[in-house]
Parts: sequence; structure tokens; C-alpha cells
Amino acid sequence: MRLIGFIISLFLLSFPLSMNLQAKQNKSIYGLYEQVHIKELGNVAIKAKLDTGALTSSFSATNVAIFNKNGQPWVRFQPQVEGLNLPTIEKPLIRYSKIKTRNDDIRDDEDKSHTQRPVVKLNVCFDGQVHEIEVNLTDRSRFNYPLLIARTALVQFKAIVDPSLRYKAKSDCSL
Repeated sequence: MRLIGFIISLFLLSFPLSMNLQAKQNKSIYGLYEQVHIKELGNVAIKAKLDTGALTSSFSATNVAIFNKNGQPWVRFQPQVEGLNLPTIEKPLIRYSKIKTRNDDIRDDEDKSHTQRPVVKLNVCFDGQVHEIEVNLTDRSRFNYPLLIARTALVQFKAIVDPSLRYKAKSDCSL
């Protein structure tokens, strides 16, 4: 009788562990920094930082302008990636993202605690698969990584981030 109880206890205790392992098997482990390709920029590798602390991904862009196209709001922007001369891109405006403001982001006409950034969708190739992700647009030229991939996209990528690793994703992508 004790043996049967022991076996049942082992089974019940191992069940959550096996469920956890199964869930992890559907995810991949990536480093803090990875290379990606953005379809709209052609077949060039872009350095990205994976940030589980940020909610919305962010892409480096200047000359950001909102305009109307066929009665809908669009965004025109100049991608900023060090060493590359990239074409101006036009994308539909998805929404505005409210971001906590850093001191150097504050303009006189803005709320001092938050800033609004336009959000567009970009097609990002990550680990050999293309994903459409939302990114807010801001000048990240003072940062080492023009693309910050945040939690929302990381969930979409089924990614686990190990900050001790770097460049673990496949960098090849046929766009």
C-alpha cells in the first residue's frame, strides 16, 4: 500500500516538472544581443538588444513626420543605422506609444514624465523567421543598438533571454 502511495506521489510531483519542460521546449534561448534583418531595409544585418524590461520595441529613426495618405495617418522616417545610408520609409501609423521620458528626451511642449512616440509595424527576420512587430520610432543614434526588441516581440518570437549569451540566433534570412 505504501509503495502505491509512493508511486502516485512521484507521478503527481513530476507532472508539473514535465509540463514546465514541455513549455520550455517550444521556446529558444537567445543572448542579450542578436543580429536581425529588417525587410524594409533590404538584406542588411542590424544589431539588436533584447530587453525584457521594455514593453514596446524601439527603432532608431530621425526626420519622423506624420502625414495623411488616402485619408489615413502615415509616418515617414529616416532609419538610422551607423555606417549605412538607408532610404526613407513610409508606413501606416498604428498608434502612439507612451514612454517614460528620459531627461534628454523632454521638449518644452511635452508632459515632463512621458513622451508620445509613433508606432509602425516592421517585418523583422529573427532566427531565420520573419515576424511583423510593432516598433516605436525615436533617435537611438547615441545607443550602440539601433533596434531594441522588447517583451511584446520576445513573446511573439517565443524567446528566452540569457543575458550571459550573445549572438545565438541564426543570422541568415532569405527576405
